[in-house]
Amino acid sequence: MKARRLAALSAASVLFVLFLLADSPRELVRRTQFVSRSASKDLAVRRLSGSGAAFDRNFYVFIESVRRSLPRGAPGVVLSTPRPSTQELYLATYVLAPVPVRLASGSAPPRWLAAIYRQPPPSEWRVLARLPGGVLASAP
Repeated sequence: MKARRLAALSAASVLFVLFLLADSPRELVRRTQFVSRSASKDLAVRRLSGSGAAFDRNFYVFIESVRRSLPRGAPGVVLSTPRPSTQELYLATYVLAPVPVRLASGSAPPRWLAAIYRQPPPSEWRVLARLPGGVLASAP
C-alpha cells in the first residue's frame, strides 16, 4: 500500500472516531434519522427545518420568496426589517447568494431592490411583489 493512501486512510479513521466521540450515540442516531427522512424533500423545505432558520422561520419563508421573485440580473438587495440583526443578514446572504445583500441604512445603491419584512414599504417605492411577510420593492 502506498504511503499516501495509508495516510489518507489513517486520517479518515481518526476523523471518524472523533466524529463518534463528539456527540452521544443517541444524538447521532437522531441526526441520522432526520437526514434520512428529509433527504428526498426539496432543499427549501430542508433549510426551513434546519437550525439556520430557527430564530424566525417566517423570515426564512419571506427570504426564500424574495429569492424566487428576484428579477434576473438584480444587482443587490437591501434588507429592511423591524429589528435588523446579523442572523437575518447572514441567512439572507446565504439564501440569495450570489446576489449581494446589505442591511438598510439610509438610501439604497442605484438599481438595488429592497426586501422589506414586516413593515410597510416607503410610499415612493414601487412594489414588485407582495410576499408572505413583506414585499420586494424598487426605488423610484
